[in-house]
Amino acid sequence: MSKWSDSKWIASELHRRWDNGLIPRELLNYTGLFPLTISLKKPKNDDIATNFADVYAWIRALKDASKNERGYGYELLEKEIVHRQSGRNLVPTHAVIPTLEDALKLIKKNRDADNIQRATQLILSEWATLGEWVQKYPLKVLQYNDDWVGIMAVLRWFYEHPNSGLYMRQMDIPGVDTKFVEKRKRIFTDLLDRVLPEAYINQVATSFEARFGLCEKPTRIRMRFLDSKMFLQGLEDITIPVEQMITFKPDVSTVFITENEINGLSFPDVKDSLVIFGLGYAVDALKAVEWLKEKSIYYWGDIDTHGFVMLDQVRSFLPQTKSILMSEDILLSTRNLWVVENKPFMGSLSRLTEDEHQLLSSLQDNSWGEKVRLEQERIPFGRVLEAIVSIPCLRHC
Repeated sequence: MSKWSDSKWIASELHRRWDNGLIPRELLNYTGLFPLTISLKKPKNDDIATNFADVYAWIRALKDASKNERGYGYELLEKEIVHRQSGRNLVPTHAVIPTLEDALKLIKKNRDADNIQRATQLILSEWATLGEWVQKYPLKVLQYNDDWVGIMAVLRWFYEHPNSGLYMRQMDIPGVDTKFVEKRKRIFTDLLDRVLPEAYINQVATSFEARFGLCEKPTRIRMRFLDSKMFLQGLEDITIPVEQMITFKPDVSTVFITENEINGLSFPDVKDSLVIFGLGYAVDALKAVEWLKEKSIYYWGDIDTHGFVMLDQVRSFLPQTKSILMSEDILLSTRNLWVVENKPFMGSLSRLTEDEHQLLSSLQDNSWGEKVRLEQERIPFGRVLEAIVSIPCLRHC
């Protein structure tokens, strides 16, 4: 009997229409969704002949939960079926939900519906331009139900302080702390794009702060001097904003770049050199550091597809970059240290050497196993020392 539609199944169909936004949109903009007719999964003629008691119980249960009995919910459309043994029988074929109110009561969404309508009234009382957004995304209106007073205050602040140049921490909004904004950047981006004049929005910016005229937290570059004669008042490990890195210009001949922090901290001593570490994909911040173009650059990343993506990325602005410890020989000699790369990059790269390109292709083709990855910090330190010593320009320094 479970294969036939019962009252819970009818409610689940309404829940599905709530979750996909059909019913919430009906709250705000009449679309003619109701009366809503839903076709039932019903008994066949053979069922009536062989399982009439079950069929009768199914019909009775549907009727007991219908609007005729409960005062709200669904009504039933029936079709007369004539069977030679059981005679004439009315079998429900469709459930009809007459009104929006019936649907809301049936799936217990009255409170949510009230919250959507109340929040919509608040939103549109100040930002009529959000009318289309509200009608398109009523469930987002509900999702942020408890936040709309604060959201309205933040929208108002950005409108009144275009391109403020302030850090988010400096935004002074009564009743709203800056963490409120930080945790809701996605919804604020969506709304600010609709309420702010185009002149207030940096359309090409990739961060929330830059897009809406705030000051971004500066990218900081961490580096270690690998030659003790270059220490700054005894300091070998320093972190500075990229803006200061531009004018810093240390007197080095070679710069190593590695992703992993421990690699940077344990990198061996090398004359006239420093190592930059811990940036990951934020390595693009080094684009602005012009003096790096005059140095010998070596990049050490994971031997996986994304390691080569970052190597390619570095070469896009430092084309002289060479890779170290990212070879097939290193990979195949450390099989016991391999791990799995969760989401391999499957595209093509244009700035790899022939050997690097072949290694990338082999990784993408799973030539040695499924999603092979060798994390840079797993390579034995002895191999690291060998690789550094083997660099010709450093070996003789």
